[in-house]
Amino acid sequence: MDDSEAQPPDLLPSLAKVVRGTSVLFWGLPIALVVATMSTISNWTDAAFPLGLLLPPVAFWMLWYGLQMLGPFQPQERIWQDALGQAKMWGLVNLGLSPFLHWHHRAPDEPYFGFIVWLLALAFVFYLMALNKVLARLAAMLPDETLRLESQLFSKMNRALLAMIPVGFGFMFLLSFISNPPTFLLQLLDIALTMRPWLFMAFVLVPLSMSMSLLWKTKEAIYASVFNADR
Repeated sequence: MDDSEAQPPDLLPSLAKVVRGTSVLFWGLPIALVVATMSTISNWTDAAFPLGLLLPPVAFWMLWYGLQMLGPFQPQERIWQDALGQAKMWGLVNLGLSPFLHWHHRAPDEPYFGFIVWLLALAFVFYLMALNKVLARLAAMLPDETLRLESQLFSKMNRALLAMIPVGFGFMFLLSFISNPPTFLLQLLDIALTMRPWLFMAFVLVPLSMSMSLLWKTKEAIYASVFNADR
């Protein structure tokens, strides 16, 4: 009996959904980042209304739908399904908050909208952390040993980098309650504000790009395993 005959009959259809899901996530991550950034700093949301209102929810819907397509794969694995469920929960939070990108741009002086946009940014960070955990769990169930080791290493690295963002948020939040903060804290805050572009690259763009790389390698590993099994 060859390998393809030994596989469960529903394994190949579920693997096909994993391939499509990883493709949606691969393209959805940069699209969501670009759309969210442009919705914040550009005037295109008003110029392209109602398209400007619809694009952020569509972009973040891709990030939830890609995870949804991974669900049929190995439904009996509790740890894998728990990690996937946590990521989908954060995906739904992002989707629910995404329309406020447009409303914040139209009413930038409204503090409630600004608070929701910051909450969306924080939720997106937690989504990326959960996504990296999903990728590590997914690689552990695939036969590619190299992918398994890379996913374990880079997913931990990504989560460590991303975890610094909530720490920074918490630091600034606590600093707002101190009437006379120490001088060194103010100097540290000034340095952080000066280095914002570099911090954004180090703690957002690097984990994002590595997550996309893991998604692409996962898809390629599934293709290779299916074709090798057919041979």
